[in-house]
Parts: sequence; C-alpha cells; structure tokens
Amino acid sequence: MSLNIRKIKYAKMFGPTTGDRVRLGDTELLIQIEKDFTVYGDEAKFGGGKTVRDGMAQSATATRKEGVLDLVITSVMIID
Repeated sequence: MSLNIRKIKYAKMFGPTTGDRVRLGDTELLIQIEKDFTVYGDEAKFGGGKTVRDGMAQSATATRKEGVLDLVITSVMIID
C-alpha cells in the first residue's frame, strides 16, 4: 500500500523534490529542482523516533583503518 501526501507536507518532511522551486537565501533568485535522486519511499530521517535511529545504519566502533567514511552529507541541492 502506498501513501500519498500533499506536496507541501512532503517538502516540509524531506525537503524539495523535482519541480519544486526554492528561494536562494534572502535574495529574489529562485531555482527549480530538475532531478531528485531520492527514491520515493526510501527517504531517511535521522533522530529519535525517525526512520534511522541512533545506531541504525551506523557504527560507533568502526574505524578509519576499516575503510569507513569520516563524513556523509545528506539532503543537499547541488547548483551548477
């Protein structure tokens, strides 16, 4: 069963998606999202009570020697 939610609610929960317009800072410049690489239904939210909780999809014991990432940046808009 799929869940349909209004575009504004989706944007508040997960950020803008394809076709949405975003104002750049406090300027009058607007951009439009051309492509969203997120697969609908696979969005991740971090924090207590969210889809990814502390300890899930992450490890406090993994080290750099094991080849783990130092930093992962999520939910970004790339402007080119």
